[in-house]
Order: sequence, then C-alpha cells, then structure tokens
Amino acid sequence: MQHTTTQPRIAAITRTKQSVFKKSTFVIALAVFGGMSILAGVISFVSASVLLSNAAMPSLVNTILTDVAFDFILGALIIASLRALVQGKMLVVWLFGSSLLIDSFYSLVMGYPLNYIFMGFGLLLIWEMVKYRAELELS
Repeated sequence: MQHTTTQPRIAAITRTKQSVFKKSTFVIALAVFGGMSILAGVISFVSASVLLSNAAMPSLVNTILTDVAFDFILGALIIASLRALVQGKMLVVWLFGSSLLIDSFYSLVMGYPLNYIFMGFGLLLIWEMVKYRAELELS
C-alpha cells in the first residue's frame, strides 16, 4: 500500500482557498484606520488652536493646520472606502489604495518618515480583498 488513504485527503485540503478574514474584519480594520486618522486630525487641530492662542510659533501653526487638513481628508477617504466595502463595490480597492499613495506622497513631501505600519496593513488588506473578492461579495 502506497499511502492510498492519505492522498485524496491531502488533495482536498490543499484545494480549498478560503480567506482567513471575514468581511466584518475588513470593515473593522477600515473603520479603525479611518477613525485613527480623524482622531489624529482632531488632536492636531486642538494643538494648533493652543499654539495659535499663544502665537509663539506661527510657522509651526501653519504646518500643523496642513496636517489637520491632510488627516481629515485621509480619514474621509478611508471612511469612503469603508462605505464602498459595506456596499460590496470593488471601488474599495481603488479608494483605499489611493489613501495609501496619498499618505506616502504627503509624508515624502513634508519630510516625515513613511508610515510603514499603515502601508503594510493597507497592502495586506488590499491583497486579501482582491484575492478573495468573490467571498467578500465585491463586484
């Protein structure tokens, strides 16, 4: 006997390609990313208003206000991709991918270090969404 009982079982196990994540996991991840970006914008806005009231460093206030606008725009873009995911549209990949590109571009232009954690998890989310779009009911 040449392992006749294990060969069909191994073939059946290797043929199944199901996503480890459920759609709700993607929704939660996008909500967390969007919420963190908007929260960062709120914190930056509060610190800018405190610095503006002191008027000690007006050039720093301008930079912080630019960061506030960027954080709100990035958060809105991620929340828009969240809504597209909930509606089952493949547009989520383009919206979230553009948020990754915008974040990287803004960081490079402003001289900030790249956010590798956001990029890593973002690319993982996009890869999983594209790979398992039938299971996630994306069209």
